Amino acid sequence: MRSAVLAVCMSVVVSLAASAQMTGGGPQSGTSNMANMMSTEVLAPAAGRGPGAGGSVWRTDLWIKAAAGSTVTLEFHPLDAATDGPMATATQSMTSGVLYLPDVLKNTFNIDQAFGNILLRSSTGLSATVRVYTIAGGGAYGAAFMAMPTSTAMRGSGGMMDGDDRYQMYVLGLQPQPRARVNVMVTNPGNSAIAGTIEILDADGLVPSSAVAPLQFSIRAYSSHQFGDVLSGVTSRFGDGSALQLRARLSNGSTGMVMVLASVVDNVTNDTYTVMGSMMDGASGMMP
Repeated sequence: MRSAVLAVCMSVVVSLAASAQMTGGGPQSGTSNMANMMSTEVLAPAAGRGPGAGGSVWRTDLWIKAAAGSTVTLEFHPLDAATDGPMATATQSMTSGVLYLPDVLKNTFNIDQAFGNILLRSSTGLSATVRVYTIAGGGAYGAAFMAMPTSTAMRGSGGMMDGDDRYQMYVLGLQPQPRARVNVMVTNPGNSAIAGTIEILDADGLVPSSAVAPLQFSIRAYSSHQFGDVLSGVTSRFGDGSALQLRARLSNGSTGMVMVLASVVDNVTNDTYTVMGSMMDGASGMMP
């Protein structure tokens, strides 16, 4: 599972604005500094340190950009966390505008082996970039990507959300078996637990002919859960199955937050691309 977790982060490049106006405010809102895309709270999913498939060994480096003299607090939340609290915390003082933290799990959090999310906060605003890479195994590979402002997540309405596209995410651009395997990372970027489903749909929005049951998730604050190889055995009624799609829903009544990433991994070369769920929460300004 660990190598699949890291695959989710491959090729992700996220550049989302994080202003309070854009998201309607709230405890996870960012600053209104649209020029540099900084937020007071950002989340880097799929960081890791430890062994993966094929003899690979993973490490994570972190770059933080913030005002010199400011203080940044960091939390590490493991996958499938049992509590809302972090596994480890750290504080960094910014002596210049950019801070580089190599092998951040070991050197900053004192963690020998874990996979999960890094949450960063600063009252003056910050942005961050994570590099996840291998140091052993069949070749060197990995990716660098921006941490996502938590304010850009899709939020639940607290009411009935079934059938309302403002409170659903869709993931397109998938390639099914046998060419590729699709892994899905569901992330909770909020401070309270969430629950919901990932549904596999055909091109027409209906359940595919193989009648796949919804995948259930329940995730504590700032943690994630991964579903591996979700299209295995799924047959589409349209073409070769490249038009299959995923739909993420929070449970009715939820006021939590969710982000979804899907990685598509070539079964021959292990080359990977990642797609992000289209955020449909029109009430908070995030449109498809």
